[in-house]
Amino acid sequence: MTPMQTVTAEEFEGLLETRLSPEARQRWQAAGLEYHELSPEERDRYLLDVLEVLVSGQPPAAGEHRLPAWEAGWGENLQALRAGGATEALVPRYHSKRNLVRWRQRVVRPVSSEFDYRIHCLLVDWAVETFLGRVDALYEFGCGPAYHLLRARQFNRHARLVGLDWTAASQQIIAEAVARGLDNNLEGRSFDFLRPDTSLNLAANSGVLTVAALEQIGERFEPFLQFLLERKPAVCVHLEPIDELLDPNHLLDRLSVLYCRKRGYLAGFLPRLEALQKEGRITIHRAQRTYSGSYFIDGHSLIVWSPNA
Repeated sequence: MTPMQTVTAEEFEGLLETRLSPEARQRWQAAGLEYHELSPEERDRYLLDVLEVLVSGQPPAAGEHRLPAWEAGWGENLQALRAGGATEALVPRYHSKRNLVRWRQRVVRPVSSEFDYRIHCLLVDWAVETFLGRVDALYEFGCGPAYHLLRARQFNRHARLVGLDWTAASQQIIAEAVARGLDNNLEGRSFDFLRPDTSLNLAANSGVLTVAALEQIGERFEPFLQFLLERKPAVCVHLEPIDELLDPNHLLDRLSVLYCRKRGYLAGFLPRLEALQKEGRITIHRAQRTYSGSYFIDGHSLIVWSPNA
């Protein structure tokens, strides 16, 4: 086995050209993000497996037809919370299903089975702390079991938190969290990305967050984008798979893009935002990859933008 390596706070700062707060630096250092490089034989087996899925596999297509699966998954989280669990009960079961992850355009073998979950949360927490720490209301669209939203309270003590999702189970989780006193300035609401609720207005100085949520609507993001343009939140933060931020000449990046296209994940979103920026309608503050991902994709690219007044 190759020598153990560790993802460090300094490495992350260099990749994203950012400066972590002392608290964030401590979280990264304590996360236990150790891993081993793959041997050539292991890497070949990985590549063959991904190619088999791309050529003959049938991963489920993204889209709202998966609502029953989401209801079942978040329903498991709801039952765990009602059984006396804390916020850890809300972690989706899809994390850490496989023993390999992507890091810095390589596939590596984590020491901890929670590597994928930990780095995912660190990225979201950093984005919330950095870009949403001063908004007066934070709306997470596609919040699922609300585990990111509840952690957001660490980084914004006063904001009204609103979790919006397709599923009834998500709203039940939020209601249970409020009843258990996990957060008293929190509410849940039904939301359909494809048919946004025209009665929903966003509070002044509001922030919008999506995390692996827009991926499910493929190329059909325009209704949601128009919803945001009309309501003019102070800032929008997305951590989603973004093809255009990957390198088409890099093998693993190309496989990520091919897998996203096979699933029908989010496509064309960044070029649309860039067009809106050229029209003077929005300002893009950041559009960058984070060099992290799961077994099949680099799925945590970051986009931060604001509608112009």
